[in-house]
Amino acid sequence: MGAARSEPDGTREPRPPWLAEAINQAADLIFLTDLRDRFAYVNGRSTDLLGIAPAELVGELVVSAVAPESHASILDALRAARLGDSSLPQVLECRFQARHAAAPVPLELTLGAVAARRQIVGCIGVARSLGQRGESLAQRLASERVAAIGDLANQAANRINNPLAVLVTHVGVIERAAQTGKTADPQSIEQMRNAIARVADVTEELATIADTSIQKLLLGRSIADLAVKADASSSAGETPETG
Repeated sequence: MGAARSEPDGTREPRPPWLAEAINQAADLIFLTDLRDRFAYVNGRSTDLLGIAPAELVGELVVSAVAPESHASILDALRAARLGDSSLPQVLECRFQARHAAAPVPLELTLGAVAARRQIVGCIGVARSLGQRGESLAQRLASERVAAIGDLANQAANRINNPLAVLVTHVGVIERAAQTGKTADPQSIEQMRNAIARVADVTEELATIADTSIQKLLLGRSIADLAVKADASSSAGETPETG
């Protein structure tokens, strides 16, 4: 597996010895096809997703691993990838035959052309279960929520710091006046009142945002849950319930 690859200037750079093993352990099903739409390489994920060892697929036509209803779409996509035809989608849902499942397994498939010495020699395909897509959506929504909360906290801290500094300053002025028996400066009291009002405005805005965020949080969870349910129902050939 230590073959070298050609660079544009004609030099050859050795492949890292761990490259093949890394691809073989990838979470997605990765395969290469030749110009006759036969599997030239399949990584180890085929065993988990399809119940078929890579060695059983290499040399076989791609359609041999695909359900009949997906034959036309995957052949069109392979042809489009080889020709660089952008009018057809590079990402499609394709149903693969699986030995361990009663029904074909729906996978999200991305196809692209593979070139060697500036000539198209085949295609590369990356397929993942639709359940992974639902998980990715849920993870993305969670990450966005965390980022939004962090940004909101930073903005709130900046807006509260200024009136807080005013309060600290004028409390000190009033304390010193009290120690010398003087009355509090009305101007200091007024500025403190203004600072308190500014803090109150910020907390009111935060309360409103919190209510809205909770609604968005629940909506985000619902969307992610529906995506996962839709993927599961699709795998079982059912229509997901939305009620």
